[in-house]
Amino acid sequence: MSEDLQLSDHRIVLCGANGTLGRAIARKLADEGAHLALLGRNIDSLRNVVEGLPASTSGHPHLIAHCDLGQQESIDRAIETAQKDLGGIDVFISAAGASQGGIFWELDDAAWQRNLEVKLFGTLRILRTVTARMAQSKRGRVVVIAGNSAEKPDPRMLPGAAANAALLAVVRGLATELKPLGVSLNAVNPGPVRSPRLDALMKAEAERTGVTPEQATTAFLERTGVRELVTPEDVATYVAFFASSLSSHLTGTSITV
Repeated sequence: MSEDLQLSDHRIVLCGANGTLGRAIARKLADEGAHLALLGRNIDSLRNVVEGLPASTSGHPHLIAHCDLGQQESIDRAIETAQKDLGGIDVFISAAGASQGGIFWELDDAAWQRNLEVKLFGTLRILRTVTARMAQSKRGRVVVIAGNSAEKPDPRMLPGAAANAALLAVVRGLATELKPLGVSLNAVNPGPVRSPRLDALMKAEAERTGVTPEQATTAFLERTGVRELVTPEDVATYVAFFASSLSSHLTGTSITV
């Protein structure tokens, strides 16, 4: 995607900025000249992310704010701070949440609840806060990172697949509510992304099944129907597209990477 995304000095809030995908998205948006507010639970990690980013086009330093998606008060405070310090919010991006895997009949209710808490319920909480503000101002773009497992669930990662499927339903339905109010809502569905987390999952699977991590990864890709792992930078490109005016004619849709 070589077009100028015209994100210079756009005021963008990114939740989950200290994850593998979040870091790549932050780098892509900063390279485009956006003015960022990065949200997450680990302030030290957020500082490390910010230190490696170029300033916005006008030279504004990027901001960080603590945000615990398990606490509505923390979410409201973080969004209020970001909106005040940025001078407004043009784009909100949710890149938080990851679910663990396991054999279905070995996952009890508590395991499902833990896995769904951040990815699904945490995202719903922060979307509630952000979309209410954007609806009131009658402008804005929202991008949710869901996942291709919503369409092609791996049997060993069903909690994440269920969370992603629910998020896509919310994106499609809520986009209809927001469209007349001048707010767009879209999703990016990454396939398996090369990351330390996925490496750890494949290592655990290899130990459980008595194969090498490389063989476990190959089997995983065959089960999920993809040819290769995508990179965080691949995903960031399409997130930036949805954040830009190039996607102004799209809402309630998703791109599978």
